[in-house]
Amino acid sequence: MKKALRNYITYSAVLCMLLFVCCQANKKADMVIFSYDRPLQLYALLESMHAYSDGLQAVNVVFRVSSDRFLQAYQRVQTDFPGVDFLLQESSNDFKPLTLKATFESPNEHVIFAVDDIIVKDFIDLSECIDLLEKYNAWGFYLRLGRNLSRSYACNRKQPLPPLVELESGVLKWHFSQGRCDWRYPHTVDMTLYKKSDIRTALQGINYKNPNEFESIWAAKRPGRSFGLCFEHSKIVNVPLNRIQTVFCNRCMDSLSTQELLAFFEQGKKIDIKALFAVTNKSAHMDYRPIFVER
Repeated sequence: MKKALRNYITYSAVLCMLLFVCCQANKKADMVIFSYDRPLQLYALLESMHAYSDGLQAVNVVFRVSSDRFLQAYQRVQTDFPGVDFLLQESSNDFKPLTLKATFESPNEHVIFAVDDIIVKDFIDLSECIDLLEKYNAWGFYLRLGRNLSRSYACNRKQPLPPLVELESGVLKWHFSQGRCDWRYPHTVDMTLYKKSDIRTALQGINYKNPNEFESIWAAKRPGRSFGLCFEHSKIVNVPLNRIQTVFCNRCMDSLSTQELLAFFEQGKKIDIKALFAVTNKSAHMDYRPIFVER
């Protein structure tokens, strides 16, 4: 009887350990995307995430529109990506509550923020990123950064790489205080993986009414740890075809207006994401005229 009891206890302990290891190995991240009058660009982001990323759980799009035509286009995007939740922002006062809802409603412990002009250009295992973030106790895992970035698009000048330490094959660490331009900002909405418990207080305590304001005010907050992680080569690229706000003077190509891109989308077109696969971009944002193909 005692031997049977010991065997049962040993079996239960092993089973619990295996379940714990399994749960740890399968941690997933949530994603919050901000979009305004860019259904075609959002489509490219969602398609590239679906094609090249693993380890993603809840995906929420906080979006707003300037007309019914844009709303109908977003509804078409939602039809093609039924697993994505769309949260319509009807006024500027809605933005913070919707962002907090999208970020913290899910029980997953990690989140990535993104804007709609991003395209994922290479394979990403977000469960691996979570493991690395926790293993090295870093502030964030920055998917837009890598050794290939020799220029800052926002500053419109060369940017030297900070001192980079290779922690393991293809995984780099740097200190924010030693970075310039893109390497100096711990808080971004350009696909950085964060632990929710690290950022909850800041996101609840600051006031913001749009993504640019959100990023700008959050950027002034000091990170809880002094360093971040990235891969050897960046995994995403921003394609700034146009500017959809006038408060912040972000650089962009101004090559195609939101109305022109909407017309392409209504004609059944999409951006060919395959053309950007594994592209070696020299800055986090890249001037690029997309190739349009049938959806």
